[in-house]
Amino acid sequence: MNPGRTILYIISAILFGLFWVSGGDELMDYLPYYSQRFVGRTVTVQVQEKVIYAEVARSDRAKARGLGKRQNLPTQKGMLFPFVEPGLYEFWMKDMRISIDIVWIHSGKIVDISHGVPPPAVGQDPARIRPPVPVDTVLEVAGGMATQWKPGDAVTIKADKPFFLP
Repeated sequence: MNPGRTILYIISAILFGLFWVSGGDELMDYLPYYSQRFVGRTVTVQVQEKVIYAEVARSDRAKARGLGKRQNLPTQKGMLFPFVEPGLYEFWMKDMRISIDIVWIHSGKIVDISHGVPPPAVGQDPARIRPPVPVDTVLEVAGGMATQWKPGDAVTIKADKPFFLP
């Protein structure tokens, strides 16, 4: 093996270890989908015949950030927000630049959908959205993606690795 490459691997392993020890588990929540997939932090979400490849926001900070500042969201991608306890979790559109559908889920079933939630207009306060009933999971997808879905539809979530929940 090339000595230069060996040194690079060793330095990378040390930096990754330091990163992880210094709060890397939470910092990993901020990596985009492909980076999360590399380290086993993504899930597939299936509703009807549609499969969404989702990033998982586990920490409170990652949940607050959500999809903010994204310029676009491919139709087959999304973000999943799992919660330990069911609740009336408020979502806001701070720093959003795209329209999204917010799918409210409880016990593996859709309970409501907020369709086409727009980003805030310049100078306006961001919208705040809540589900009508307690939920334990929320899925954000590109605006218009959830038009075929309805309350009562089953939602199947499969993790790349078993440790995606909070």
